[in-house]
Amino acid sequence: MTKQQLLLGFAAMSLSLASIVTARANMFSEALYQVGSPITINILNWGSANGTASITLNSNSSTVSAGLFQINPSQQGTNLAACVDLQNFISFGGSYTYQVWYAEGRAGALAALYPNISWNDPAQAAGFQLALWELVYDSYNNPSNDNLFGGNFIVNSSDPPGAITAAQGFLRQAQGAAPYFYLRAEGQHQDLILVPYVPEPASLLALGVGVAGVALRRRRRA
Repeated sequence: MTKQQLLLGFAAMSLSLASIVTARANMFSEALYQVGSPITINILNWGSANGTASITLNSNSSTVSAGLFQINPSQQGTNLAACVDLQNFISFGGSYTYQVWYAEGRAGALAALYPNISWNDPAQAAGFQLALWELVYDSYNNPSNDNLFGGNFIVNSSDPPGAITAAQGFLRQAQGAAPYFYLRAEGQHQDLILVPYVPEPASLLALGVGVAGVALRRRRRA
């Protein structure tokens, strides 16, 4: 299989610039601050089991591959990432430059399900990615808009078939907002999110100092 055959996202699909901007803008609006300088990572291969789905996005139909990507070097404590936008492409073995942003939103609530997902199960791994695309293109932070069979992003079928059921289950569980790291592409390639979310060391240090301060005040009162 050639590198071109490993192209991720749409193999051939013509989409408007407006839809690209909207999808990226929705997700990027959750970004709160940039973490460090831009990074360059390699997309090595699949980082989980994977599957495929026949989808329709903005009235354009195609078949997509779905699962987590393995990246190198690791970023923010993880070597796994998931695709945010379907209009741009990346290839296994390619190197890409990103800005890393700390964000909070429903994508973070979805990523927080990581410990409870069987990543060796193609249905669950592909289902996670389908759920993320549903958030990006349809429901965003409004769970009442979750609908894999209607809207801008429609799943017509999946292989394995259980990926659709898994995606529906993950969407029901992903409620509210939670932190995550958003990788914003510098150039025309796919935006990603890191999975799972691993708190920044500085955040952990601040939390530790806060806990220590509370404990100290309690001792002084005793």
